[in-house]
Formats: sequence, C-alpha cells, structure tokens
Amino acid sequence: MIAEDAGRDAILAEIGADEDMATKLDSYVRILEEWQQNLSLIGPGTMPHIWQRHIMDSAQLMPFIKPETGAIMDVGSGAGFPGLVLAILYGERLQRPIQLVESDGRKCRFLKAVANETGANVRVTHKRIEDLIANWPATITARAVAPLDKLLKWTSKQHHPGLTCVFMKGKKATEELTKLENYQKIQPSLRINTYASITHPDGVVVRLSGFQKTSHSSDKQLKPQTKSRLKGRSQPNHWKKKTASNKGNK
Repeated sequence: MIAEDAGRDAILAEIGADEDMATKLDSYVRILEEWQQNLSLIGPGTMPHIWQRHIMDSAQLMPFIKPETGAIMDVGSGAGFPGLVLAILYGERLQRPIQLVESDGRKCRFLKAVANETGANVRVTHKRIEDLIANWPATITARAVAPLDKLLKWTSKQHHPGLTCVFMKGKKATEELTKLENYQKIQPSLRINTYASITHPDGVVVRLSGFQKTSHSSDKQLKPQTKSRLKGRSQPNHWKKKTASNKGNK
C-alpha cells in the first residue's frame, strides 16, 4: 500500500517517471489546480493528496494494459483519471491516441487544455458512452463512473472477443461483482479477475475479458446474486515487488 501522505517525489520514483514525464505531470497538476477553482474536477478533500489519490491511483493500471496491443478507450474521463495520466506515462509506446470519452463539455475543454500543454497523445470525444459507435478498442478503462453492470451496458457496443476492461472500483465492489453472476449466464466466457488497489484499502481493480459480441446481452436485467468474487484478490507481481519495498513509508 502506498502511503496516503506520499508526495510528488515519492510517487514519481514509485512509477519510474523520467524527467519528461515528471514535467508533464507537474503541468497537469498545475492546470488542474487552476481549473478546480471554478470547476469541480476532483473532490476538494483529495487536493492535498493529489499525487497519491489521483496520479498514483491512475498509474497503477499500467501493469494491466499493454498499449502496443491496440487502442485504449477511457470512458467517463472527467479530470483525466486514469486515461490522461496513462497517456503521459506510456508516451511513445502508444500506437494511437487514448480516446477520452466525456459527456461534460466543460471537462472536455479541461482535458484538451492539459493535452495541449503536455502534448499527451489523447483524443477527446464529447459524447455519452452509450452513444458511441463501435470502435473495437483493445482496452476500456473507467474510474468512479458507474456500477459495473451499468458500465457493461453502456459500453456494450464496444464489446468484442479481443476486449479487456479494466475498471477501478471502491468499497461497493463486492456488491457490484455479485450482480455480474447473472451477466455470466448470458456471456459464460466472461472472465473476472480482481486485484487490491495499492493506493486505498477499499479500492479494487477489476479486469474483465472473454467477451462475446452479442446484440442484446448487455441490455438484459442484471439481478443480484449472493456470491462474492473478491475472495483471494491480489496485486499483480509488478506492484507486489514495489509495494513491499515501501512498507517502511506507511
């Protein structure tokens, strides 16, 4: 677990950011602080811990995503977490821009302002998730957007066998995952893996794969079941090694 009071330098060291990445992330944080005064982009209480709660929280998805494999779509991007952070950190590894999908025009303008300042390889799309045409992304990411069943319904046009979804969830993850029991009856090939967040004790990274392309599956009602899929969750080896070395920073 990364300490909540971990500051800029500790986080940059943790994610292995070079000088160029650090400069771009500094610009990102500066612009966010400026826009936050007139537009609620993040919770005010998280501002003092922005590097741990937002930058590091987004960066922890890197072990789950290989940008070389195809397009990345970040839905409900808001202030750009995790999509914009990932674009800065992946840099030239990206084969194409990360698509940031956001329905709020003001937040879209913010995302474009950061992209213009940092040169991040992103494409801002001002639309609702469910209104997008099929883009066949390799990966879809989302953070604090909606419950898992709604996310799967809203992104149903994007589902195909090669898709992986990486969603960041909070303390209601167990309840949300339980609802997916019924979804698996519709798509039995769906694979669900969960990993403990390295930035918050209640946080969970949910990785979904094994999608089938069906026209009606995600529109069916997802009824709650009684089983939990959070048992035995763990972190990927990439971060286990790093967090073990940071125990003294708690």
